[in-house]
Amino acid sequence: MAIDFDGPNKVIVLTSGTVTLSVRDLWSRWVDWFLTSDNSKFLPAMSLLGGDEIDPIAGTKVPVYIFLLNGWRVRPQAAAHVLSVTDGILLVSGGGNPFTSALGNFNVTIVLSQPVQAIGFSTGGGGGATPEQIAAAILALAQTQPIHADARKMNGTTIQGNGSAGNLWRGA
Repeated sequence: MAIDFDGPNKVIVLTSGTVTLSVRDLWSRWVDWFLTSDNSKFLPAMSLLGGDEIDPIAGTKVPVYIFLLNGWRVRPQAAAHVLSVTDGILLVSGGGNPFTSALGNFNVTIVLSQPVQAIGFSTGGGGGATPEQIAAAILALAQTQPIHADARKMNGTTIQGNGSAGNLWRGA
């Protein structure tokens, strides 16, 4: 598998035989290309987010997100095939499809294998109030501080009546 970069046309070309694209490898190849010769004259093709270690003992890392920039796109090889994108998440900054059509009339299916890293955390062990504690605190405050309500009006209109059976409270 090889990856070629066409700076003037802003195309990342996956060469013949490429049926798997590692997002991490794509980043590494682009960095190498960008630092070679005068390729830095072209607008950056991508930016990276993630890849940091969470727990070295467990081997967990934040998934790698690659954002294509400045109109750059990935072109699959010119052949009918299934292209599997692995080892990270490939996106376009601002939205859109990170891929452009293969040259020629080929059916290419792209399968995105998005990594998922679930991180557990404990909610026990203190710090949180129970619903009963919250209700008791609200009631205690309501007994010592005024509640801003105007019982003389209903929907902004002065209430009519005195509340007796023949003269019920009502809006205007």
